[in-house]
Amino acid sequence: MSDFGRTAADDTDAVERTLDLAWELLGAQPAHPKVAELALQVLAAQPERSSASLLLGYHREARGEADEARRLYLQVAGRRDRQFISAARALRRLAFAEHDHPGALRWAHTVLAEDHEDWDDWMELGSVLARCGEHEDGWRQLDEAVALCSRTAPDDLPKALGKRAEYLLGSLAPPDRFVPAAEEAVRADAANSWVALLLGWAYLVQYRFTDAEQLGLRLLRENPTEDLLQNLVETARTMLGIVENAHAKDITLEDIRRTGLIEMAWQQLRDQVLGTDLDSALAALDDVLPADLRATLRPGAPISDETESDKIGSIAAEDLVAWHDGQQPGSGAAWGLAEPFRLMSTAEIIAMSTEIEADQAAHPDWPENEIWEQVMTDDAGAYLVVVAFGALVKRRPGHPDEPVAASMADWIWDRVAGFGGPDPRPAPRKTEDLPTDLPLSPGRR
Repeated sequence: MSDFGRTAADDTDAVERTLDLAWELLGAQPAHPKVAELALQVLAAQPERSSASLLLGYHREARGEADEARRLYLQVAGRRDRQFISAARALRRLAFAEHDHPGALRWAHTVLAEDHEDWDDWMELGSVLARCGEHEDGWRQLDEAVALCSRTAPDDLPKALGKRAEYLLGSLAPPDRFVPAAEEAVRADAANSWVALLLGWAYLVQYRFTDAEQLGLRLLRENPTEDLLQNLVETARTMLGIVENAHAKDITLEDIRRTGLIEMAWQQLRDQVLGTDLDSALAALDDVLPADLRATLRPGAPISDETESDKIGSIAAEDLVAWHDGQQPGSGAAWGLAEPFRLMSTAEIIAMSTEIEADQAAHPDWPENEIWEQVMTDDAGAYLVVVAFGALVKRRPGHPDEPVAASMADWIWDRVAGFGGPDPRPAPRKTEDLPTDLPLSPGRR
């Protein structure tokens, strides 16, 4: 077909139609290969067209090609044209997704230097500030972003309230901080069932069992098959039963408080939302295990067929033996740490627990009325043990427990980071540092 009579305006119109089509397709199917094909057609005709480069970056990001997306975003940002702020927002989002919180913070400030009117940009700043460890400043900024939204974009307020609750959770806000924000979000948008579920579990941590039960029942009417909701209601009713029958039962509410079981349930749910739970940590560790360490680990062994599976603790030990059923005796040095602790196997854990149960008096360091899960040993009489509130401690005969990590998951994430892997954990709150005055068990005072 001849191009005779075709004008520059015709070519420009064709480019615009192609670009419009690419944007429409991106909105519907962001990872569709046709998006790249159309964007590249535009760039072939207009190589400096920033909107086309930005579109191509969004497409690459949707396909998981983060490095190429970053290159395109930086290319656009370097031109300092009208697309600069969109590129800066994309770079902020990409850094946050990769857990590069300092990088996300730099881009958050860059965005606000260009445009300080959008409540969502201030919300993102608050989130990343808190993730970087500036918790109070970050949380205050989240509140200010909600206030800005209510003044400038009131129709967006339910979205802003939901985001604030989500970002508080993601930056390890305590229940006392999370609950009022989540309540406000649920009042503004009753359909936000995920925030409502987390609110119910936060009620449990506050020992507001009736509120947790009522909220759980309301949510179950809308989603009767959700296991987490059923568990929420069952837990709330169990706690209410303990309160009502405290005098007739051997267990009291104070006994529950000392174990930290409810707090652990909340933390585990929160960590699952953040992708920082023990299962996620073990999966990340698999990707970076040194060959010599991997060679010492036994294959995983699910405990479902184990007749004495009740002796394998459910806080951490179950997940550990399912990942790798222990480690060769004497191989603890392969972790590269100062003390040669190695993973214990299912058989070792069961044998040790059986021995302790058979003669409790001979094992004063392992009290019957406390939570403990032995998970690692140095093969010389010392153990790493998960205790109340999920803390990981070192236990030696005749000595007080020594704090090691806030949780087993934290210990694993420390190994992931030490082996060069990514660490998605937000900066810890100073008030959540592992206490040095953990209560001592009878016989170890």
